[in-house]
Amino acid sequence: MADVVLRTGDSEVCRIACGTPLQAFAMRWSYVVRQRHRWADDPASRQRQTVRLQRDLRGLGINARALKRLRGIVEVSVPDSPTDQHWEARILPWEYVLAAATKPYRDDDPILIVRHLAVRRRKRTRRPRNYQIIETAPGELGRHFDFSAERSLVTGSLQAMPHSTGGVLENPTDLQLRQQLQSQAPDVIHVTGVDTRSGRRMLRSEMAGVRDGLFLADPSGEASEVRAETIAEALNQGSPSPLFVGFNCWNSGARLAPMTIRRGAGSAIGFQHTFDDAVAELFFLNFYRTCIETDWNRLSGFWSAWQSVAGYRRRIRGSSIILWSADSLVAAGGFDAFQSWRSEQSTIGTKTRCAVADVARIADPALDRAADLMQVTVRPKPQLNYSSLHNGETVFDEFTFRLDPEWFCAAPEADSDATETARGTLSQIHDIDVDVELHVGSETFPFRTRLSLGGDSMRYDLAGCDAGNRHRHRSNQHADAAASGVRLPLTSRLFRSLSERIQTSLFVNVSWHDQVLYRHTHSVWLAPVDQWTLDDAQLGWLPSFVQPRDPAVAKTIDVAHNYLRCLVDRTTVGFDGYQSYDGLASGDACWVGVDRQVQAIWSALLLESKLRYINPPPSYSEFTQRLRTPSETVVGGFGTCVDLAILLASCLEWIEIHPVLFLLHGHVFPGYWKDLKAHREFVDVLTDDLPAQRDAGEVADDQLTQRWVSGRKTYAELKGFVDRGQLVPLESVGLTSGQGFTAAIDSGREHFYKRRNRSFRAMIDLVSARQRNGVTPLPLFVSDATSGPHG
Repeated sequence: MADVVLRTGDSEVCRIACGTPLQAFAMRWSYVVRQRHRWADDPASRQRQTVRLQRDLRGLGINARALKRLRGIVEVSVPDSPTDQHWEARILPWEYVLAAATKPYRDDDPILIVRHLAVRRRKRTRRPRNYQIIETAPGELGRHFDFSAERSLVTGSLQAMPHSTGGVLENPTDLQLRQQLQSQAPDVIHVTGVDTRSGRRMLRSEMAGVRDGLFLADPSGEASEVRAETIAEALNQGSPSPLFVGFNCWNSGARLAPMTIRRGAGSAIGFQHTFDDAVAELFFLNFYRTCIETDWNRLSGFWSAWQSVAGYRRRIRGSSIILWSADSLVAAGGFDAFQSWRSEQSTIGTKTRCAVADVARIADPALDRAADLMQVTVRPKPQLNYSSLHNGETVFDEFTFRLDPEWFCAAPEADSDATETARGTLSQIHDIDVDVELHVGSETFPFRTRLSLGGDSMRYDLAGCDAGNRHRHRSNQHADAAASGVRLPLTSRLFRSLSERIQTSLFVNVSWHDQVLYRHTHSVWLAPVDQWTLDDAQLGWLPSFVQPRDPAVAKTIDVAHNYLRCLVDRTTVGFDGYQSYDGLASGDACWVGVDRQVQAIWSALLLESKLRYINPPPSYSEFTQRLRTPSETVVGGFGTCVDLAILLASCLEWIEIHPVLFLLHGHVFPGYWKDLKAHREFVDVLTDDLPAQRDAGEVADDQLTQRWVSGRKTYAELKGFVDRGQLVPLESVGLTSGQGFTAAIDSGREHFYKRRNRSFRAMIDLVSARQRNGVTPLPLFVSDATSGPHG
């Protein structure tokens, strides 16, 4: 049986046998890491993950003694197999697993994981001389991407290569890619593009059967999926094969990168899962620079690039950058060169940085031209939704500042003269004014800020923060304004009273003193306040429409109180949420008080409100739906499946029982957490109910980043909670057909009878949505709730 070998520069630390135990470990922790949006921002949850991880590693034979030896550069040597026999060793997120498990023992000492694919071929000694950049976002995908700025950064770095010749190949077909690489035989290939999983979501394609790979152009120029095996073969068409291939695309670390090495490449970098685009650009910029400065020592480049994104670690927590190599990077020659380089950096680093700081100047508008110093990219969202803006989401898909590396240079090499190298180097650029104005009728909603940017980062994002991923770059005090993103005030009565979608304008102006960097008026659609967008990027804002303070909710709870007295047979009973827990009971009976409270609300709505089903009001646009408030549903006596789910969830939230919303294709229904302990286990992803195993090395993926949204691949996990009675689904449409409480639960469970339910789309957990400055209810705006339903 083949082994995975963990080694440092000093010695081999331990071996782990491939096989069933490692396969189970790999599937479980790949799933946990891909669900990191649920736990990564909670320190207590991360600590519980670490404890569980250390326990699981002990089961594989990696004890505390071995973990204490893992620090600095740690190489994971993975056995190769052309039949994917040892897939578990390749898909396992070693970078997270080893970094998290060793953290309690390292005392903040750094650790960097690299991977060795044991292909057993002769080590190459030549140095790279030329490069090729490949940009692929063909057809409709091109609307979502602009690679020009990344091209400038990468080209600027690689042009320092001795005898450099290179070029850019845009949106090639498979045949064009092969012909270009065969004729040029580049030593370094940088691939930036769209992986198959991300691309399918952008194209709104069915996710069933998706496999790792990239989108290339078909003969007509439209987007076409190409499997990872085919891409790897195409990238190795040159003779000799490339020394390095960098994949700046998601889901490229588990198959694309190692398969490219198996086909002949010397080393490759890819991402384990999703990744932050801004961090990726900065990483590759520093990786290529350092590799060239160190005569292509990949360890030095990887170490330097990883340190350069240290200020963004919170932004990429749980994600991984994977460096694969066909030869061992901790072998004597390359590792000794890395150690010498790192020692030199430590010795001269402070002195050099101080020297550069002394001579580097601040950008001066009288001497410098703003267009030479930076590039501004602005791409507004085509449609603005009140619910997303209300929760602090930016109005832009992209709003970035990229500093030109030729002006904002890195620290000089050890043997160079600091004063001479830094002559003309800029350290900062101050007083960049950003003005954004959204026009609605005769009113204007302004956003204004002034930025100061520094050369410690080459990219700054004003669209990089939303309610699901708020962060601040602590290492970069110049970018505080940029880190907060563009937010617009939503105080206008006109804005909140829009009854139909309107087209309006968004004006953006970026200037530096009297120099204009960007000035343009964009046409955007503005959705009415009651409109919810059903695509993956927006469905997480549904909790804003759950309004526990709606007047109809209080009235419903008041009526339900009498039903609760009858169910419990006690006049003093009240709605006390999970305080009704009975510690003297056993098993499921401990939480029967929770069921009775929900049943009382169901009975009040069923018997007093006389609700009827109605089709959704017209929205006049695809993938959207107009939603009713609880008052509109109750007073009007009508509701869609979403309206009824919102009404019931609002009532449950009012009495502090944790509601959820289940989303199927074409249907929504609510549920509730009956067991509080089970809810914490769900947040921590403490489950053995994993998605069914697919082809070797293909890992289920949701690409959802909001901690309260659990996507398609969590169905097996959620089904386990439902089967155990810890999570109770309610078919709320039963309120319109006279269905009793128990029958409504049975109808809800029917959606979870199948081992796989292709209609399942997501579950939204309300309590997670509300936590840590999360999704808040829309402000109550009473037009005339008693006038009946609209539409």
